[in-house]
Amino acid sequence: MENDTLLNNDSTLETNLHGDITDPEMHQRFRAFQRNYLAVYLIVMGSDWIQGPYLYKLYTTYGLTFQQIALLFLTGFLCGASIGTALGSVADSWGRRKICMLFCITMIASLCLRLMDTYWILLASHILSGTSGTLMYTVFESWYVSEHSSRGYPAEWRSQTFATGTFLNGLVAIIAGVVANPLVDHLGVWSPYALAMLLLVSAATLMGATWDENYGDRQGNLLGSTILVLCAAQTFFEVSMYTFVLLYTPAIQNAAKVYYGKTIGGGDSKSIQKEDSLTSIVFVLGHAAKKELPLGYHFSTMMLAVMCGSLTFRVLGSLSSKSSTQIYAKIVSKDRLLVMAFVIAAASFCTMATRISSMITLGLAYHAFEFTTGIYYPSISSLKAEVIPEESRASVMNLVRVPMNISIAAVF
Repeated sequence: MENDTLLNNDSTLETNLHGDITDPEMHQRFRAFQRNYLAVYLIVMGSDWIQGPYLYKLYTTYGLTFQQIALLFLTGFLCGASIGTALGSVADSWGRRKICMLFCITMIASLCLRLMDTYWILLASHILSGTSGTLMYTVFESWYVSEHSSRGYPAEWRSQTFATGTFLNGLVAIIAGVVANPLVDHLGVWSPYALAMLLLVSAATLMGATWDENYGDRQGNLLGSTILVLCAAQTFFEVSMYTFVLLYTPAIQNAAKVYYGKTIGGGDSKSIQKEDSLTSIVFVLGHAAKKELPLGYHFSTMMLAVMCGSLTFRVLGSLSSKSSTQIYAKIVSKDRLLVMAFVIAAASFCTMATRISSMITLGLAYHAFEFTTGIYYPSISSLKAEVIPEESRASVMNLVRVPMNISIAAVF
């Protein structure tokens, strides 16, 4: 009886009814751990955001056709489905920190090769980036969830980290866009790639100095109906997302040509002035005089939409945990929020497909879709953390990405 009382007291110290932090020492340890993980995670994501929006532009400066660019993307996804999955699946036995550092090495090599104007070298670059991309979206998260559990922190706090990470990731993307735009203007389209390499070196150094190694057991249970449902949800959403990544830049540029063609060709001056005003708000068109879109600034505004989505997830999740009614808690549960993200994303893509020549409408649809990604990532990460067995977490998370990579390859 006395032991039961002690256990209940310990439980009360760790978390109250709604998962709020009540133990100051645990609070301090968790925040330090969370900051350490997010620092590495955000540096890694920053290395991707700083150069990602300029990949299509870089390849057009090389004189590559759209078909050649699509083949490069296809190569990356196929390698992610094969080599990346194989490497990620052994992370449980080799050590997750080691594989995270391997990601930094392979990605740096990929970015170096990407600056060479030779097609077969660019293919090699995408073999490396496709492999490392799979690791980026699985092994880092696996390391965090395992370390979170081993340190004894309540499971409810994982959602806080995922929501905070998604929100700050959007902020990092905005900063990356603002930094990249003048870099490209003054130094050339290669400069974001050089900065990305420096960020990856910083991330690897920080991991080596502050992260502990953790392992799993590859013999754990890899299958389950809930895991398969999450696998299907991730596949459908991320296939759409990566198709969007490939097509959104040329689509908005073509729509801009239509818009500027109408402006130059004449028309009602008041309506043109009104549309110019809205355009400047939505796209931050500092380069309007040059009749081109500043892709870095445009990308930053879309990431602001991601931040709004992650903030929505966090606010609704907080209200759900503090709600005294089961009905409200069920309505804003993680799985319901995921469904809501799918519905809004579907409506956004319908708009993109039907209003492809309207720059304003297309841009608004882009931002609506990015809002859903801000809800999607913390929702899917929290659900995976709950249902995937710890002993084989990295293996399962990499296997889950196989149908996604294959589906994207089929689309391309």
